[in-house]
Amino acid sequence: MAYGGLVIMHYSLVGPRALILAPVLLLLVIAMGCGSSAPETIVVEKEVIKEVIKEIPVEKEVIKEVKKEVVVEKEVVKEVVVEVVATAVPVKKVEEKSGKAQVAQQIQDTAKADANFNPIYGGVINMAQYADVRQRLLHQSSVLNMTMSPVFNNLVEWNPETDDVSDLRCDMCTSWELAENGMTYTFHIHPDAKWHDGVPVTAKDIVFSFESMVNPDQFEVLKGRSTSSHCNTGLYFETGNSRAVDPKTFELTTMFPSGGFLSAVANETCPMIAHHTVVDQKIAQGGKDVKVLNGSGPFKLTNYVKEVQVSYEKDPTYWKTDRNGGAMPYVDGLEMFVITDSGRQIAAFKTGQILTVNQSIDNLTSTEALKLDEEMDNLTVHWTGPAQAFYVFMNTAVAPFDDVRVRRALHLALHRQPIIDTFSGGTDALGYPNPEGFWYSQTKEEYANMPGFRELNGEKHPEDLAEAKRLLEEAGLAGGLEAQLTARNVLGYPDLAIQVKEQLRKNLGWDITIRTMESGAGFDAYWAGDTQFAVQSGGIYSTGPDAIWALLARGTIPQWTG
Repeated sequence: MAYGGLVIMHYSLVGPRALILAPVLLLLVIAMGCGSSAPETIVVEKEVIKEVIKEIPVEKEVIKEVKKEVVVEKEVVKEVVVEVVATAVPVKKVEEKSGKAQVAQQIQDTAKADANFNPIYGGVINMAQYADVRQRLLHQSSVLNMTMSPVFNNLVEWNPETDDVSDLRCDMCTSWELAENGMTYTFHIHPDAKWHDGVPVTAKDIVFSFESMVNPDQFEVLKGRSTSSHCNTGLYFETGNSRAVDPKTFELTTMFPSGGFLSAVANETCPMIAHHTVVDQKIAQGGKDVKVLNGSGPFKLTNYVKEVQVSYEKDPTYWKTDRNGGAMPYVDGLEMFVITDSGRQIAAFKTGQILTVNQSIDNLTSTEALKLDEEMDNLTVHWTGPAQAFYVFMNTAVAPFDDVRVRRALHLALHRQPIIDTFSGGTDALGYPNPEGFWYSQTKEEYANMPGFRELNGEKHPEDLAEAKRLLEEAGLAGGLEAQLTARNVLGYPDLAIQVKEQLRKNLGWDITIRTMESGAGFDAYWAGDTQFAVQSGGIYSTGPDAIWALLARGTIPQWTG
């Protein structure tokens, strides 16, 4: 239906070499390392119903700070969490461990030590999270992946220290080679990589991670937990085509040569997970296991309050170092607050309660983000390009959408342009089958004449409406139909559902009832097949054609429901 993407960031998180805070695991390092504003005391409520801001001057040395006191009026008293941003401390170096000298030399060969690189240690970063975590498998949804990413590592990662979006580097590995056939990759695992329980990371874990992404049903604890289209490794790799050469060497062969494979591996939706934790201890590492996660990343999850917040503190024994051998991570902790209401999120930005969002998918509409950018001098909106596709998906296993003629009629009857104008002021792109402007895309003129997308004098094309009505008559539904449209209460889905409902009433005479659900409950309904059709969206984490079509071809929500 539409493509869009944005990241909102307070200036205190932006340095001269910072990009955007996604993936959060990497860019927190750069943002804090490149400089931040002086730390201040921030009071953060777990749930905010009514806010009253009082300013109290506080003298501290020569800096005037302002404490923000938030008064919450609510029938049930909730615990108030206060996070105090720590002051900077001197940079600490980590001691060389067995095998680290060789790895450090490899790092120096690709990124020379910078004498001016002087990271600031300490502090807690508060950020907004658009939905609660509920997914049953780590590789199942971007909501869970992005929220849990500080706890885990990928095999490779996008390099946050350059502006080149195609620049990939090792995360859990130290190097890799590609064979002449263009399909066989050999990765060398970092000798010091370890899980939070102290067990070393081995190639067995990496083999298991890839197998769990593409064929989770082979493992008893993961059965019935389909992976998401966001986890695109399955587009290039199929089960059985990887092996552990030795404890620290992993080999994988793709189905065909593709430049998109490593980008898929670098995606935050494809973290590496511990074989012994999932298979032996039966801990699936999903939304129901947030308090017993066993990752390898720079942070550990310390607190989870359903529908409210997720808290992290840094792992003081984290095995990775920065380019100069300094300890990582730089910040002491992260606080991710579930804020589903755009008004509350705007207020949280303006009062300094949150400094950024934890991914490019956000509860603010493009119009709201633009307005916030204009109103705040110390905040900027980074436009990421097509990062998310909004759509209406239909459960093909239940009536009336088990009939292809009904699905085709809905496609023809929707008028997408007014919806985009309403929710983005025209900044979002029309959701063509392929995003506009890529080598595999049709031309703008071709799209303008495509059934379902075309207009006539700014109105829905009459030929599309005539064909939709003909199809419904052929299906025995000429008199209209009744159906239930589901919308999770995030990302503006309920408002989009209202627009869809009205268009289907006007154009086809359908009687639509909207069912609004809390985000996690909505996912539960999708997995159970308890929906006729729904307003949803899917993240676009690669602009390769395979990844774009993965939204429709495999593993995503429409496939969960048939």
